[in-house]
Amino acid sequence: MELQSRTFFPVFSLVLGLPCACVAETQTGAPQQGSNLMNPNISVIGNLGLNWGDDSTISPELFGLKEAELGFQAVVDPYARGDFFIAVDEEGASIEEGYITFLALPGGLSIKAGKFRSNIGKFNRTHPPETVFADRPLATVEFLGEDGLSGIGASASYLVPLSSLYLNLDFEVTNNFNESPSFGYESDGELVAGGKRGDLGYTLRASTYRDLTESSNIAAGFSYVRGVNDASGLQATNIYNTDVTLRWKNPRRAIYRSFMWQTEVLVERMETQPGSTVSSWGMFSYVDFQFSRRWHTGARFDQSERPGDASASERGGLAYITFTPSEFSLLSFQSRYVKRFDGKKEWAHFVKLTFNIGPHGAHPF
Repeated sequence: MELQSRTFFPVFSLVLGLPCACVAETQTGAPQQGSNLMNPNISVIGNLGLNWGDDSTISPELFGLKEAELGFQAVVDPYARGDFFIAVDEEGASIEEGYITFLALPGGLSIKAGKFRSNIGKFNRTHPPETVFADRPLATVEFLGEDGLSGIGASASYLVPLSSLYLNLDFEVTNNFNESPSFGYESDGELVAGGKRGDLGYTLRASTYRDLTESSNIAAGFSYVRGVNDASGLQATNIYNTDVTLRWKNPRRAIYRSFMWQTEVLVERMETQPGSTVSSWGMFSYVDFQFSRRWHTGARFDQSERPGDASASERGGLAYITFTPSEFSLLSFQSRYVKRFDGKKEWAHFVKLTFNIGPHGAHPF
C-alpha cells in the first residue's frame, strides 16, 4: 500500500489532465525531477514598451506589447537539431523562424532547411526583442522591411579549413523575400513579394573573425542578396552589405566593463524598369559601452536613401541608457531623432522592458 499511495496521485493527475510535478521518490523519500531528455527547451522572451513623441511612425498608444517570442529548441538526433520561434503580438501570431539544421555532413558542411532570417549583415539575424534598440535602424527598415529579411528555403554553411584565418561561407536559396521594399511591389495597398513560383531569392555571405589582443577582437563580413521586385519577375534587385564589429572586454573585469562598436553599410541596385537601374544606399553605426556591472549606455547614427529613389534621403540618431538587473532582463530608456525625406524633424521616446523565461539558445556571435 505504501507504493500505491506514492504513485496514485501522479497517475490520477495525468489521467484527469491536472498539474503534476511528476516526481519519483527514492528509498530515502527525497523527491527527484523526472527526466526532461525527450522534451525541447522552451523559452519565452517578453518585449513590452512605452513610446511617445511627434514621430509619425510610432504607435499612437502609449503602452504596447511589442512582441512575445516563444522558442522551441532541441536536438533531433546526434546529427541534427531543430529550432522554432513564434512571434506573438497584438495583431496575432506568426512563425518568425522554424528550421532544422544538419550539423555533421561530410566535408565539414552544415545545411539548414525551413524558414529563417537571411544571413545579410549582423543585425538582420537578431530577433527584434533581443536587439539593444526599441526600434530598427532606418536603413534596415527601408531596404529589408519592418521585420527584417527572411525566406523559406535552404542554407549551406562551410568553414574553410585555413590555419591562419577564420573564414566561413554561407549560401542560401529561398522563395523570393516577403514584405521587403527592395524585393516587392504594392498591390491594393499591401506589399507583395515580386516574381512567380520559379523566381527565387539568393544570399551569399563571407565572414571572418580575429582576436586582436587578449581583451579585443574584430569580426567582418560581406553579404550579397539578389531577388526580383516586380510581378512578372523581369526586374531584379541586388543588395551589397558590409559589416564590421569591434569588441573589447577585459577578461579580468569582464562583468564590469565592455565596449562594442558595429557598423553596417548597404548598397542597392534596383531595376525600376527593364534596362533602367537606380542605385541607393544606407548605413547605421552604433556603440555600446558597459560602464558598470548593471549599466550600459550607447548611441546610434542612421542614414538611408529610399530604395529606387536616391534623391530621397533621411538621417537621424538614437541614444539610450539601459539597466540590466541580470542577464535575463533589462530596462532601457531611449530617445530618437529623425529628419525625414520631406525635411520634417521628428522625435520619439521609448521605454523598453525585456525579460527571458526558460533556456533560450544564443544567437550568432
